[in-house]
Amino acid sequence: MRLQAKKTIYLREKVLGGSKPLICVPLVAEEEKNLKKEAKSIIRLFPDVIEWRADFFEEVCDIEKVKNALKMLRCIIKETPLIFTFRSNLEGGFKEVEPTIRYEIIEQVISTKEIDAVDIELISDKTNIEKIKIAADKHNVSLILSYHNFKETPSVEFLVDKMKQQILSGANIAKIAVMPINEEDVLNLLSATLKVRREIPDIPLITMSMGELGVISRIAGGLLGSDLTFGSGEKTSAPGQIPVGELRTNMK
Repeated sequence: MRLQAKKTIYLREKVLGGSKPLICVPLVAEEEKNLKKEAKSIIRLFPDVIEWRADFFEEVCDIEKVKNALKMLRCIIKETPLIFTFRSNLEGGFKEVEPTIRYEIIEQVISTKEIDAVDIELISDKTNIEKIKIAADKHNVSLILSYHNFKETPSVEFLVDKMKQQILSGANIAKIAVMPINEEDVLNLLSATLKVRREIPDIPLITMSMGELGVISRIAGGLLGSDLTFGSGEKTSAPGQIPVGELRTNMK
């Protein structure tokens, strides 16, 4: 039996932190017509959750085009929960955008009520985190505060501290994604997940070890407290994602 969160979060009809970890598939198309095609393809895979990685979208700084794209996506995915992520280039984002513009876009997207969760980085300054938190709470959107490291896996203590910082900063969901250099790094990520789940069981967690070495964390991380894992649809958004069908089979 997996370690569940004591307090679950409902993303529409899906339960984050419940008896089974959810499977999320990212959308990474650069143009609206391809985004539409990708969404139609992914919805046939029956993901629990979809993430729109809007930093891949060429027109992401045009709020009206982003809003139109969101309406289009919602028509296609119906009641499938949607995470909106406009990732900072400092933590793996596809393009460099002035932070003020990026946070303004994120805040306006939250107000559309088309999304169910929003992911921003813990490295965001306190003012912007508080600003996004207020908007998210107002519109019943879950806030994911995240930490990504594409170079290495810090110590267990560092990872535990990061998740605790995320929670103290107002996260509804804490997220960690790190790159392993060796097998011990994968174990460190899993150990940190287990420690936080036991010490702060109320908060759903999303944790993963990236790349080929870290694949096992995407499949089995749910047993130790990770409540959502990412599988690939047409394309991946991070190293180590495996096709959603294969992921679902291996998680049974």
